[in-house]
Amino acid sequence: MIPLSAAQISEILSAQTISGNPDKVAESVTIDSRTTSDGDCFFAIIGERLDGHDFACQAMSAGAGIVVAERPIHTIGTDSADITVIQVKDTTASLQGLASWLRQQLNPTVVGITGSLGKTTTKELTAALLRIRYNVHASPGNLNNQWGLPLSLLGLEANHQVMVAEMAMSQANEISSLAVVANPSIGVITNVAPAHMENFPDLAAVAAAKGELAQQLPTSGTLIVNADDPHTDAMPEKMAPHVVHVVRFGCDASADVRATNLVSISDGWAFDLHIGSASRNIELRLPGAAGVPNFLAATATAHALDVSIDEIAAEASKLEPLPNRGAIHRIGSITLVDESYNASPMAMNMALEDFATLPTAGRRIAVLGDMLEMGDWTDQVHRDAGGKAAEIKVDLLLAVGTCAALMAEGATGNGMIQERIHAFDTAEEAASWLAPRLQDGDTVLVKGSRAIHLERVAQAVTTAPVGSNGVMES
Repeated sequence: MIPLSAAQISEILSAQTISGNPDKVAESVTIDSRTTSDGDCFFAIIGERLDGHDFACQAMSAGAGIVVAERPIHTIGTDSADITVIQVKDTTASLQGLASWLRQQLNPTVVGITGSLGKTTTKELTAALLRIRYNVHASPGNLNNQWGLPLSLLGLEANHQVMVAEMAMSQANEISSLAVVANPSIGVITNVAPAHMENFPDLAAVAAAKGELAQQLPTSGTLIVNADDPHTDAMPEKMAPHVVHVVRFGCDASADVRATNLVSISDGWAFDLHIGSASRNIELRLPGAAGVPNFLAATATAHALDVSIDEIAAEASKLEPLPNRGAIHRIGSITLVDESYNASPMAMNMALEDFATLPTAGRRIAVLGDMLEMGDWTDQVHRDAGGKAAEIKVDLLLAVGTCAALMAEGATGNGMIQERIHAFDTAEEAASWLAPRLQDGDTVLVKGSRAIHLERVAQAVTTAPVGSNGVMES
């Protein structure tokens, strides 16, 4: 962020009032009092569970010199003479307004990425390929919602040429609002799959919500869609006929950026990458079925910004999976597939199918957690997950969460014996049960929604004491 004075921020936001020193300067913006530091401007966001106004004094004590709030702030316990308070009507709208202003001032090329699966991985791969030629700023972590996206934009510096912005949604009109803030000229839609179904009547409604990004692109923009997904493949004509430049990626023959001759290699894939008439052999160390389409989406974006196929091919072998998103860890003779970051029905099915193909010298153990926000789909998708685990013949199924019984029901219904199924209320219980029972050569898959905290199971697997023969020590 470029340094801004309180007076400048107040003017940008058309603030109602400003008290304190108008010359006070902020060098960064935060909405979290726990991570506030000297020189920050703290926005007191009113969320569903917490009100940032209740933490304003904590932020000021941590060094925030400017506070943007919707009501007066009592500076008890702080040096009130050194605090500037800008009062606005809506702190969320103001955060977005300041981010939009900075984006327009610095005017980088903005790439917006959305989709039901693979947004964060695609964002990181895209940033990595674009850094071959450009100074790139990408959304940190998964800052991708109504507060995270503007915070990401506010991390822009004057020397950034490209911004890669992840955009998430849980209901209609959210992507549209985010696109108005970020104003991308390139939009990437990775896929459409069941997610957040408690807020949507069907998959077509999810597609329409994801397609809001396409609708918001300028005529001169570039829309990049998945040719292998019928929902995204139809978006250019159905939702964005005004966008002149459309790029399709995938394995389908219609794709402009295409992969052929895929061969599974150790922890990844080898294939031929085609961009137009040019082709190169690629070795990609991204395990799982999702690795290739995520890479192709990133490749299509990079090539749209003039990164050559040779540069992309050279960088491909250096790319690595993100933590908790399919990374394969080997601890002695134990193999862990860590998919603990999140889960949806399609992602769960893909992870289990990938798991079935992974060589193992011992047992296959699937630790599966709840998939949240599925609404009326909840019972069926969890039975399906358990059924899939049985279908691929896992040796042990550990089901975790409030839907554990449903997964167990699906597994037994597909022929898995009850003695090999264990249900747990929490990740901690599952971790405590599993760690001392691991055996030489076991391969463990961990996958569930973020709120289930299955990373604690993954951690237990990676830190359990291992003997010289690879067997867990007692």
